[in-house]
Amino acid sequence: MKRRFYPNSIPTNPFEPTTDKFQIVGSSEKGEGVISLTDFEIGDIVFVFNGEILSEQTLFTLQIEEGVYIHDPYVMGKVLHSCDPNTSCDIQKRTFTAIKPIKNGDFITMDYETTEDILFRPFTCGCQSPNCRGLISGKKISFAQTIVA
Repeated sequence: MKRRFYPNSIPTNPFEPTTDKFQIVGSSEKGEGVISLTDFEIGDIVFVFNGEILSEQTLFTLQIEEGVYIHDPYVMGKVLHSCDPNTSCDIQKRTFTAIKPIKNGDFITMDYETTEDILFRPFTCGCQSPNCRGLISGKKISFAQTIVA
């Protein structure tokens, strides 16, 4: 049965995440994450997200521009980080698009440093990809660390 993650106060969208395609699961080491219940091919829109526009950052926001954030504690804010993600996020279009094949049971992942100047809560990445950057703190901080190194 298809149900919405979003409350009725948020307008529907044909590509919004629903319970027939995604599941929110918790784990002790990663927190909550979004698991795909269907397959996606490269280039597929995985989902379109929505939320409240805020002037402050939270754990469940993505940065639209400096000082402007979209808050989605229902789905988008639960997408896990990977230095080698399976989706890219277009913050202006509010889309997650597959950049790798995604199979039923895979976590949906994104690179937090593609949207955030400074993370709400920096962390040590454990994605174990060959290009793992270790400390994930935001693109401005990572860029500054690259210049200093």
